[in-house]
Amino acid sequence: MKKYWRCFVCNDIHYGVNPPETCPTCRVKNAYVEISSTEADTICSTTKVENIDFDKNKFLEAIDKFVKSNEFQLNPDKEKVSMLLEGIFNNEKNHGLKYCPCRLITKDFEEDLKLVCPCNFLAHNTYKEKGECWCGLFVRRK
Repeated sequence: MKKYWRCFVCNDIHYGVNPPETCPTCRVKNAYVEISSTEADTICSTTKVENIDFDKNKFLEAIDKFVKSNEFQLNPDKEKVSMLLEGIFNNEKNHGLKYCPCRLITKDFEEDLKLVCPCNFLAHNTYKEKGECWCGLFVRRK
């Protein structure tokens, strides 16, 4: 069962079955304590967060870093990638998150989190059989 966890050093919020061993924000080990959803919501809504503009170019930079140490790469078909990015950013504009452009959201927030790009495509048959994610943004390295 998933729970909310808060780093007592930096107030990073984590939602999951278990907390991270090391806080990804402040790097302190074993710093998470279980909290209520009300506390998590309060912390998230009152914490001042720097407004970071994350346009398609920044997203591509993040994806480039993401693929460097993995068994897959960004699809070399630049036209396809451009079309997929358009879909991802349209989903963010229309639905609030960068949902995969080829998957239908269910409007069940917890289920739909599984569809945010990049999703966990390594577990899907499409990747296992064809060597690419659902939409083809990521492909297995040759």
